[in-house]
Amino acid sequence: MHTTPPPDSPSPPDSPLTLATLPPRAARLCLAVARFVTGPCGHNPAGATWIVGLSGGPDSTALLAMAAVLAPRLGVANLVAAHLDHALRPRSAAEADTVLALCQGLGVPCHSQRTDVAALARERRTGLEDAGRQARYAFFAGLCAAYPDAWTLTGHQLNDLAEDQFMRLTRGAGWPALGGMAAADPVRRILRPLLLTPRSAIDAFVAALRLPTLSDPSNSDPAFLRNRVRHTMLPAALAENPRYLDAAARLWQQARLDADYFTASLPAVPDPAILSRTTLAATHPATRLRLYRRALAALGPGQALADGLFALDEAVARRATGRAFQFPGGKTARLAPGFVVFSRQPGGRPGRESPLTGLAGGGNEADCEKSNMEAVPVNILTFGPNGSGKGTQGSLVKKKYNLAHIESGAIFREHIGGGTELGMKAKAFIDKGELVPDDITIPMILETLKAKGGNGWLLDGFPRNMVQAEKLWEALQKEGMKLDYVIEILLPREVAKNRIMGRRLCANDPNHPNNIFIDAIKPNGDVCRVCGGALKSRSDDLDEGAIGKRHDIYYDTTTGTLAAAYFYKDLAAKGLTKYIELNGEGSIDSIKETLLAQLD
Repeated sequence: MHTTPPPDSPSPPDSPLTLATLPPRAARLCLAVARFVTGPCGHNPAGATWIVGLSGGPDSTALLAMAAVLAPRLGVANLVAAHLDHALRPRSAAEADTVLALCQGLGVPCHSQRTDVAALARERRTGLEDAGRQARYAFFAGLCAAYPDAWTLTGHQLNDLAEDQFMRLTRGAGWPALGGMAAADPVRRILRPLLLTPRSAIDAFVAALRLPTLSDPSNSDPAFLRNRVRHTMLPAALAENPRYLDAAARLWQQARLDADYFTASLPAVPDPAILSRTTLAATHPATRLRLYRRALAALGPGQALADGLFALDEAVARRATGRAFQFPGGKTARLAPGFVVFSRQPGGRPGRESPLTGLAGGGNEADCEKSNMEAVPVNILTFGPNGSGKGTQGSLVKKKYNLAHIESGAIFREHIGGGTELGMKAKAFIDKGELVPDDITIPMILETLKAKGGNGWLLDGFPRNMVQAEKLWEALQKEGMKLDYVIEILLPREVAKNRIMGRRLCANDPNHPNNIFIDAIKPNGDVCRVCGGALKSRSDDLDEGAIGKRHDIYYDTTTGTLAAAYFYKDLAAKGLTKYIELNGEGSIDSIKETLLAQLD
């Protein structure tokens, strides 16, 4: 972060702010926010403590100033600010001083704490964004416990809400979760007073009061999904409909009404953890799904994903018995004769929250922290011989979970084409016809994972042998980077060879899938099955000798690629990652369904 603007930056107010001293437009905005807090938020501020999460950015700065104006009017007993220094930048201590000066000028006490988020990320084997989020909310929760009737106020505003809706849509959220984050979370005692206030109004408020603010350069980094949505998708929507933010607000309002209705209309049951199958059989599927979710939510942290709920309901509808379904957080749903029984293993690990749930009726909504509205990043390594469909399945997983699909060959091309130091070292070996050493390849891979994999990554094409597998694992551990899943697509060698030799390229679009040995994408004679264009074969696809050499390396279970895969399989047996085996002889859709069912 850095303070903006430079030397002649505005100073904190030197006298208490009141509605009477504000410019008329700023005063009207404060009153609108007050109505939102006591109306849609459903919050009674009388006697409450407001803890304003203060990063120093325009949104949280405006929120603090508005809270200072409104607290006396609404009967708030205590108003304090909370600033967490993440210790990620050399200037973070100076930034904390800027925030403290702002609070002093507004007459608001400020609790400031410094946490080494990078060390926390390494310790918990998670990303910096997620570690920062965990640290912030732990900080806020600690402060809430120290004050009576305390609520944390965050600076999410209408543009953030519209971005959140976009991200939920791309992840496949259902209704009413598609409406976006809640204005109030009574369980975690979080309020978002600015949720229906557009960023333009907040910027105008800050400018009118000449409030000092900080800016975060990471908000422009396209490695993060939220930034790609903010700088690409949302502007495109506004270009099509200049009143798009109004539409986002209406969508949110309708979703809240529907969520309240769904929750209120759920039938009462004697024990939410034991559902009568007779009752379920007479209940609409939409209500059944919400009953399952309420039962799971009552067991504690860990958000049930929509895919798991649908699979459970399908089994219930088929009157299956003896089956068990696993859910995040160590939770299980067992299909017993006459009942569906929900339980949680002692010490069950909380699962990651996800907007994929998309079902109202019990449980906490996935948090959409302003600085990281994505779910916890998921990192995946894939194995499969050429011809196994590994790239196709990787692309499907990438789209569903918004991962960076990183292919080892592309890493070399980018580093060499970009003239990086590592790229030039690699090029020197390649030009001599030699293999690039692992001590160059692995740092290149790590740099790419860090640069592009902020929201999670799927690595394809590396490691290719046992030694590389061990070195990559060691490097990931040193960097504090977790490996959530290892996927192996199983395919007999002869089938893999035939699939390679059966590939055909469309003259109009090489991305059109055509293969004479795969029924689902078999071409129409000599023309493309998609567009009717002429087809041709790649020369290397017909070279059985070259195919055999590549497969010799892959199918080597002693030192080759399969040995590398088995190295990670052994780690999975120790609980250090998860290993998924897929039958590559199935159809694309069946492999996809099996894979997605095994991803939490």
